Amino acid sequence: TRSVCFHGVDPAAYPVAVNTPHRPRTNGPAAAVVLLLLLLTAACSSGSKAPTTTAPPGYTVKSSAKDGFALAVPQDWTAIPLSTNTDVFNKNANALRLQNPKLASILNKARVLGQAGGKFMAVTPDGVGDVNLTVDKPKEKTVDQIVTNSIAGLKNLDATNVTQEPATLSGKPAIKVTFRLPVETDAGTIPTDEVQHYLLKSGKAYILTVSGVGADVSAAIADSFRLS
Repeated sequence: TRSVCFHGVDPAAYPVAVNTPHRPRTNGPAAAVVLLLLLLTAACSSGSKAPTTTAPPGYTVKSSAKDGFALAVPQDWTAIPLSTNTDVFNKNANALRLQNPKLASILNKARVLGQAGGKFMAVTPDGVGDVNLTVDKPKEKTVDQIVTNSIAGLKNLDATNVTQEPATLSGKPAIKVTFRLPVETDAGTIPTDEVQHYLLKSGKAYILTVSGVGADVSAAIADSFRLS
């Protein structure tokens, strides 16, 4: 069993909007911005094996035994090594940026996500779309309460077209939230469509977010997601 400590993040250091997940957690403007945008990890899976899943044609499976998940992403997407250690992250990010300069903006998002304990992130070749997974031990007791608070945070960030519906994630009842959010990129502010799946399992909130891609890609990723 491994325990993980909380790590604070200063959003002022990273000007690119980090837009997932959206949950108010503490007071103060700086804390409110960060904690509307992502979840802090409180615990990790103790399983020694990653679950298995099936990748559709053109996709590849990514998994973690330590964190107990598996999912499939398009083969040309780049997995971003997340880390709470800034030096470690910067070394990896610099190498990725040299390989593909289009990833510059989204790597700032990945830096903040990693410092907050994000579990997984992969990005499109153009650096516009991504998938990320966060895990949190929430104060809310139901997934409906989590979603209600998240939607309030989304609206504070000028999200539009916000809808929610029952869904299934990893074979469990979940809630799917879709919305459009203005996201800062190198090309300026771009309205970005996002899909979040919320699942509460064994006291942990799993939030799988896919942004900047078509509905078919988002659905394929969510359908492939498995937990131990």
